[in-house]
Amino acid sequence: MPVDLNYAPGGSDDEEDDDILDDDRPGPSSRGGRGAARNGTASKPNGKGKDPGRQAWEAEYKASWDVVQEDESGSLESAVESLLARGRRKRALMSETPLRRSIIRHLFLILDLSESMNDKDYRPTRFEVILGYLRSYVVEWFDQNPLGQIGIIILRDRLSEVLVPMGGNPQEILSVLSDKRRLEPSGEPSLQNGLVMAKGGMSHLPSTSSLEVLIIFSAISTADPDGSVTIHTVLNDLVNSHIRTNIVALAGEIKICRQISERTGGKFGVALEQDHLKDLLWETIPPPATTVSAAAPTTMSVRSALAAGGKGGAMGGAKALAGDLMVMGFPIRLPLGGETLCACHGLLKKGGYLCPRCGSKLCDVPTDCEVCGLMVVSSPHLARSFWFLFPVANYDVLMVEDAMSADGSETCFGCDIEFPDLSTVDAGVAQVEDGVSPTGRYRCAKCKNDFCADCDLYIHDTLHTCPGCAQ
Repeated sequence: MPVDLNYAPGGSDDEEDDDILDDDRPGPSSRGGRGAARNGTASKPNGKGKDPGRQAWEAEYKASWDVVQEDESGSLESAVESLLARGRRKRALMSETPLRRSIIRHLFLILDLSESMNDKDYRPTRFEVILGYLRSYVVEWFDQNPLGQIGIIILRDRLSEVLVPMGGNPQEILSVLSDKRRLEPSGEPSLQNGLVMAKGGMSHLPSTSSLEVLIIFSAISTADPDGSVTIHTVLNDLVNSHIRTNIVALAGEIKICRQISERTGGKFGVALEQDHLKDLLWETIPPPATTVSAAAPTTMSVRSALAAGGKGGAMGGAKALAGDLMVMGFPIRLPLGGETLCACHGLLKKGGYLCPRCGSKLCDVPTDCEVCGLMVVSSPHLARSFWFLFPVANYDVLMVEDAMSADGSETCFGCDIEFPDLSTVDAGVAQVEDGVSPTGRYRCAKCKNDFCADCDLYIHDTLHTCPGCAQ
């Protein structure tokens, strides 16, 4: 067959088919890359600056309004002031009335470790984000609840397992949460089995303590066992046992989860993003207020309860709770000498504490003695537990007129740092925004001392004692 030597095709049929198939695939088109290669120019792989190991729909969600931006002068002062104002506004919503709170708390943390924990809507996965938050949560929880105890229950493969028994040692809990080999997500969760196990672990605890359950639920359904006992039966048992249940959902709202939280007096929330998830978890750290009854949840103050003495009349006809007395013991700390057998674990360990009633050796405090049942605490733990019974009153925002007329100090009473010059305030450099003082001063109503914004947040969030009033 004769061949036409002048015939020069523009492209083969195979190349055209390849182009069509590549365009039909998800992701950026490959025509631009081939055209650039033909023109002798190099192109970036997988599009403009995209992660080669991640698809477009797996990219991390970014909110443009959360990005801190500079003001007209190129300073971040306005952004910092707005963040401080957000914290002050949140604290201002809290009541300053001293309430009767449950300073002795027993909390079971139920963690959903189903396959849904491997979802990537939180980067890198829900599992990694939750573990990171739980480590910080445990440290903060024990800092604000020194007399409390925490236990951890995990849900996976339609079963429940006690990962950490109820105890008051945060280091033991953190070491378990750091071992990811024991926390591999798998299967489906069973909410009913987890609640039954948590209720059984609290059956021996006294009614004077606050019994609570915090559930971090990742799935959108629960695989409960068949039988005469249903999750609604377990819910009635929780209500009768006065076990407060808080639930934080990661995927969406589930009707049974909301019912459990509402009937037991807890809180239910759905995390919208990572910061919102942290806010929902941190809302459960402060001790809950004690209510008179489940039918009429009237909260009363400590002074009203002590003045009433349980005789009623202080709450508008409702019977006020009397100031209950609890038996506690202060242990004797043992030196780090030879190893002796402890009563709580049955192991040979160095150091420890001696129960003042029966003389049994305990590993850590606060705890309940395994032999005589006495609650063993240390005096620093008992002193720190009164932070939320008598909170520090919110400091007043000092306006420009008050700062110029008052004969106050020009430095902070807490850290001795100089306050901003009032002339710059008049020039409009620092304006008031959402409760942030334009003068940078916050005054205590009792001792009349002025504090800066950093000391104000430190006193109310960490120190829980006004330095001026303490003198």
